[in-house]
Amino acid sequence: MDTNVNDRRNILEVLMGVGTLATLIGAISPVLAYLSPLSRPSGSGNTLEDRDGSPMSATRLREGFGLVGRIGGRPVLAIRKNGQILGYSAVCTHLGCIVRWNAAGNQIECPCHGGRFDLLGEITGGPPPEGLPAVHLKIQGDRIVRA
Repeated sequence: MDTNVNDRRNILEVLMGVGTLATLIGAISPVLAYLSPLSRPSGSGNTLEDRDGSPMSATRLREGFGLVGRIGGRPVLAIRKNGQILGYSAVCTHLGCIVRWNAAGNQIECPCHGGRFDLLGEITGGPPPEGLPAVHLKIQGDRIVRA
């Protein structure tokens, strides 16, 4: 009879060990995933691209409007204002949300926490600690490219 009790006890100990290990893996893996750097797209091109990687036509960027695309895998905001093409990193310096152009307010806005920037990329309101880095753009043929 003692062997049955010992066998059951051994089985329970193994199950408890497996359960504890599974719990630890479940708790640690999200922390490791959070701490590991994101893999960046390897794009090294100089052309403003859509989400699907196709080049954006310069005709899509009408006067007074802004577009968010990617250059070399990094989000870029392109704005056409007074005949000029203005470009900025589209990543808010507060917490990394993607900014957008507000044509009615004539400013760049972060939808997450209300950060606002002027046409020079300088902070005009909200919590961002720094302005937006400029990305020099130009139109080449029918494409918007890094200058």
